[in-house]
Amino acid sequence: MSRRDIINSLPDSVEQTPDYILMSGGLDLETPVSRLKPGVLRETFGFEAAITGGYSRIKGYERFDGRPNPSDGLYSAITVNITGTIAVGNTITGGTSGATGKVIYVNLTLGLVVFTKATGAFVLTETVLVAAVSQGTVTDTGGSEATDDFDARMLNAAADDYRADILVVPGSGQMRGVVRHNNVTYAFRNNAGNTAIAIYKHSSSGWVLVPFGEIVSFTAGNSSVNDADVLTQGAVTATISRVMVESGTSPNLVGRLVITGRAGGNFAAGAATSTGGGALTLSGAQAAIAPLPSGDYEFDIETVGSQKRVYGVDQVNSAFEFDGTTYAPIRVSGASPDIPNRVLVQAGHLVLTYLDNVQISSLGTPFMWSANGGALLLASGTVTAMSRLPGSQTAAAAAVCTDDDTQILYGIGAASALQLISFSDASGAKAKTLQRLGGLFGLDDLGVTNLETSQNYGNFASSVLTQHISRFMRARRNLATGSVVVRDKNQYRVFFSDGYAVYMTIVNGKLLGAMPVQFPNVVRCVFRGETPNTNETVFFGSDDGYIYRLEAGTSFDGAAIDFSFTTVPAYQRRLRRDKHYRRLTFEVAGTNYCSFNAAVDLDFSSTDRAQQDVDVPVANAFSPGLWDNNLDYDGNLIWDGVTLTPSTIRIDGSGENIAIRVAGSSDIMDQFTINAAIVTYSLRGRKRS
Repeated sequence: MSRRDIINSLPDSVEQTPDYILMSGGLDLETPVSRLKPGVLRETFGFEAAITGGYSRIKGYERFDGRPNPSDGLYSAITVNITGTIAVGNTITGGTSGATGKVIYVNLTLGLVVFTKATGAFVLTETVLVAAVSQGTVTDTGGSEATDDFDARMLNAAADDYRADILVVPGSGQMRGVVRHNNVTYAFRNNAGNTAIAIYKHSSSGWVLVPFGEIVSFTAGNSSVNDADVLTQGAVTATISRVMVESGTSPNLVGRLVITGRAGGNFAAGAATSTGGGALTLSGAQAAIAPLPSGDYEFDIETVGSQKRVYGVDQVNSAFEFDGTTYAPIRVSGASPDIPNRVLVQAGHLVLTYLDNVQISSLGTPFMWSANGGALLLASGTVTAMSRLPGSQTAAAAAVCTDDDTQILYGIGAASALQLISFSDASGAKAKTLQRLGGLFGLDDLGVTNLETSQNYGNFASSVLTQHISRFMRARRNLATGSVVVRDKNQYRVFFSDGYAVYMTIVNGKLLGAMPVQFPNVVRCVFRGETPNTNETVFFGSDDGYIYRLEAGTSFDGAAIDFSFTTVPAYQRRLRRDKHYRRLTFEVAGTNYCSFNAAVDLDFSSTDRAQQDVDVPVANAFSPGLWDNNLDYDGNLIWDGVTLTPSTIRIDGSGENIAIRVAGSSDIMDQFTINAAIVTYSLRGRKRS
């Protein structure tokens, strides 16, 4: 008999020791294994570091256009004595009640008919009609299958049906921008002919075009010309949507008007009036607003004058102001070409950058750039990102970054009072990666940097947070397409053009873990907003013309979410000692059904050790119920009825250390968290050299 056979035949009465491995630390590709704590990962995708500890399988995303969200779809079930044919996709109608529903699942053996989009309620003994023809009789107004995943499968089927109703943003090419303002989501995409950009807003019936108005210049205007006035010149009239005063004082104001609803012909050079005593001189005929296509949009939402509005740039057209209805192009005097690349609202000013030139509007107006406006010049480099920093009523600060350095814009009030001061000539931020989450985070050539206020020195301190995955970050440092903060999870996320992203969970300034994920849909633009009840929501646009809602559903818009992690080897604090490993118990939390495969690697997967041959399935049904009977003791234990449950698999092998592997793929499982694992082992002799 071999030594291994002798060890494996030892009775269970041999002392067994549990070792609790806390899942924490995230992915580490750089630190030597001997210096890492058990629970740190050497490989992972599809997981994130949870703020309460452990590793959570990420949530999915789903397409969006304002119609009911797929993840909000519900299902109902009836039991039917089927005498004809009832198939998925049929609309069923109750012969007596008039209730209706769309069939999403049929179990012929049980007579179970599951449907969604229900109206009314079916009643016992009534006939079930399909296209006005009886196909059976209701024998029970409920029904289910005795499986742990039934609810998850039916919710997924309902989501699939709702998903089919949601359409792409009309137009052509990839999504160019997405922004949410006043609880409405706006999508920017090239029109069908690729001749101009088009803006659409979500509605209960899908995407609705936001029409651009027309623009007309004026001089000699008085202060009584206001938004919502009717502009009149002879028989020609129009509604003034936006008054854009660019210079002068009343009655010699100079600027432009955005107008809509023009009737009676074309405007011409000459005097005109507006409702309420407005007087002005038009400079000529109106012109259609038609921004050029294929822009790369960035937005800031803040108050410059009296209202909070969207300010945007796209590196193709001039900057603009947008309130959800009116798109108002911003003309910066002296800028040639007038095509800014970055935008920020700071202390009542609109700040635009043109390569290394920072332009600042007059205080309180985004359209006036000559009288009190100003310009500041960076020492070197093209501005890649800007962000407000914490300030006060008497002091304000904003970070202005290039690829290689960071400067701080200090001051408040007149543009002449603002100063641009060098902060760091060693670190900057890539475009679209600067975000605030307590501190200020951005991606530069070294990785993700934290730029935060320092009370000790009254200035700022920086540090790189992604040194543990530096190889991964270096390979993608020039591929960033956007970033977002998910405050509910204390996460900073940055997305890349190869479909990858990094989720970084940060609590009280401490990084809990940086975890790569991969989407089948590349994130081309992303924006965080709020729902009417102030819940957080994140949207992104992709190459296929869809707008997607992040942190929603159990799939990648219907596609399965693949997930996996492998921990670093754990020695149970006993180096150079063999152990006989017996059981592996997972501590799992969730709110619905989940399952995954689990396995172990012994002695760095050494071929000198007998490794576990196959992954063992582990399932949990997080739903009200009782402690189930044990299934076969080869690893398939199911306990339910709680949101935190242990799941145990049997292992049978020896080695100095053990690494834990978890993997799976599903489009029906909601997020679950693996908090810890307990390895049960028996200590053996010293490891031979």
